[in-house]
Amino acid sequence: MVRTLLAAALAAALPAHAADVSVEIAGVESSKGQVLVALYVEDTFLKKATKTLRIDLAPGTPAAGVFRDVPEGTYAVVAFHDENGNGKLDRNFIGIPSEKIGFTNNPTLWGPPRFSDAKFVLGGASQRFAITLR
Repeated sequence: MVRTLLAAALAAALPAHAADVSVEIAGVESSKGQVLVALYVEDTFLKKATKTLRIDLAPGTPAAGVFRDVPEGTYAVVAFHDENGNGKLDRNFIGIPSEKIGFTNNPTLWGPPRFSDAKFVLGGASQRFAITLR
């Protein structure tokens, strides 16, 4: 019993493993504005990001970024080309995004994807994802 309690206390004191999540964004057609990228957990998917990145664009340079020291868990990444630089995803009069957007796993979009369509599990090793904006 004492050994079990001691093992549990030691495990709780150890830091959780963290890894990097790298993203490469395809489908950016101009160097205007920036690409905004957000990392989500399921409970706050498309509502409140866990981490965010801003990728400044330059002609001839790939759009890429890294989320550093992400704890193990299940996540999804959303990216969009904020071409006008206003810091938000613009939508048309019926609510459809008017700026190109993409998700991890590049799901087919017929409305907003579910978390399960874009999720990935991050273990102890860093991961790299290619996201295509549409």
